[in-house]
Amino acid sequence: MSNPYYSKSGRAWVFGDDVLNDGGIASLEMVRQFIYDPKVLATECMATLNPEFPKRAQPNDVVFAGKNFGKGQMHVTGPLSLKGVGVGLVCESVTRAFFRLSVSAGLLMLPFVPGITAKVRDEDPIDVDFHTGRIENKRTGEIIHAQPMPDFVWEILNAGGEREWLAAKYGSGVLPAEGK
Repeated sequence: MSNPYYSKSGRAWVFGDDVLNDGGIASLEMVRQFIYDPKVLATECMATLNPEFPKRAQPNDVVFAGKNFGKGQMHVTGPLSLKGVGVGLVCESVTRAFFRLSVSAGLLMLPFVPGITAKVRDEDPIDVDFHTGRIENKRTGEIIHAQPMPDFVWEILNAGGEREWLAAKYGSGVLPAEGK
């Protein structure tokens, strides 16, 4: 594994295709209340799909999902809730808007890994290096090499997300206060 920030070594949480952003990843009620605190959002993250997820998911775990992850309404609450839990994301495909919101939120992900959900099961011990694209299923011993994010995206992820990147690049005075 390379830089520990880029890596997750924990258990797999596997979800299928067409996972909704609002009401699937993020709590619909929290979206309606305009809650943007990742730690608060984490308390109900993925709960409609797996009620155990917000209770048992750990910061080094990884969500594996099928095609069209994050579909539906585009609010940053979905990526922020995953970031609040501290998990990474590996999926077969994401919507364009969810991709942009995830980069903006600073979520570690490998967004286009065809067939990945057939290679992992819930609870599998896994190692994922998001910077190199290396995925290891420790149960099966299989190593998958996925296409990592391009360097210009890593510049934003290294800063912690879009807000942090903009503040570092242009100074914090150029950004409006949170929620404005």
